[in-house]
Amino acid sequence: MRFQKSNEPAVTDKISDVGGGLRRAYQRRTARRWIVVVTIIVAAFALAFADRCWINADGIVVGQLTPVSPISQVRITQLRVKCLDYVSDGQAIADMRNDITAESGQQELQQLEIELAQAREEAAVADQEAGEAAKYHDAQAAVSAQLQTVYDAENALLKKKYVSELVWEKSKADVIKADADTEAAQFAIASKQEDSKRATLEANLLDARISSLKASPELMGDYQLLSPKSGYLTQCNAFQGQIVNPDSVLYQIFNPTDAFVIVFVDPSDANRLVPGEEIPVKMTGFPKPVTARVNGFYPEYSGLPAALTRYFWEEEKWSQFEPVRLDFVDLNDSEQKAIRASAEASISLWRLPNKGLFGWVAHLVAPTKSPQDVSHG
Repeated sequence: MRFQKSNEPAVTDKISDVGGGLRRAYQRRTARRWIVVVTIIVAAFALAFADRCWINADGIVVGQLTPVSPISQVRITQLRVKCLDYVSDGQAIADMRNDITAESGQQELQQLEIELAQAREEAAVADQEAGEAAKYHDAQAAVSAQLQTVYDAENALLKKKYVSELVWEKSKADVIKADADTEAAQFAIASKQEDSKRATLEANLLDARISSLKASPELMGDYQLLSPKSGYLTQCNAFQGQIVNPDSVLYQIFNPTDAFVIVFVDPSDANRLVPGEEIPVKMTGFPKPVTARVNGFYPEYSGLPAALTRYFWEEEKWSQFEPVRLDFVDLNDSEQKAIRASAEASISLWRLPNKGLFGWVAHLVAPTKSPQDVSHG
């Protein structure tokens, strides 16, 4: 039988101490594990909550582009501006020529010039004939005066029975005939004068038509393509010497004053944007954000510009985003001119959630809602 010394601990006590240390170590490890798990869960929830508080959306600058097309098939003879130039309303963009109209106008001009020459010739002939008729009238008037003198003398002789009545009758007939010839000559003068007036009037009208034709380049086939509005020339498809049809869009005019931004927001974030509120917008080409006002939400994609509608339907993204229109606010002249159509834009806003679990947490954190947290619908 073995004996233990009195000052040494029993074996059972040692075993008990070891077991207790193992349990405490296990408990500490378990506690640390739970702390790590809870910390990870809380951190993940906090990160998710913080991420949910941010509204991030991308978009583009949309310009109301105005197409510029010719009114008929034409050939571009000269370009007066360059692509991306700023043009004013009514400014000449290009010179054009319609060869068919030009040929027709030239033929009409030649025909009018021939008719003008004929009218002037007729007026000259009528003036000459009127002059000759005047001379004939003067001669007939002289003859009529002489015959009248002879008739007066024979009439006096007839009263004294110095001439026969037959001679007197012949003299009377000569006077009547001479008077009739004089009146006929006077009528001829008036007739030729009227012919001269008619021919001169016709010549004047033809001359006016020719002047009007020459003063109207469009009637001679020459056109100027004019800008229908002020703005920048974009999507330029015009080249000198090119033949274009009426349905050809040679330019698109973009006026920065007509531009706005469309951002594509997650539908779950859209209810935290309020129409009328002003928010900062980042855009390509701008060193700092500009202010824009939330105009409204597109109820359907057919309200978007054609290119965006086509994009959404082709990419099948109509259920993933909600388009929001933003209108620029208080841009100065330099900022206004720096706006470019289709430029990239984005927004990044801090908004507390107002729906779901995150919305409940946000209500606990900030029980009073701001106007920006009110639903738009």
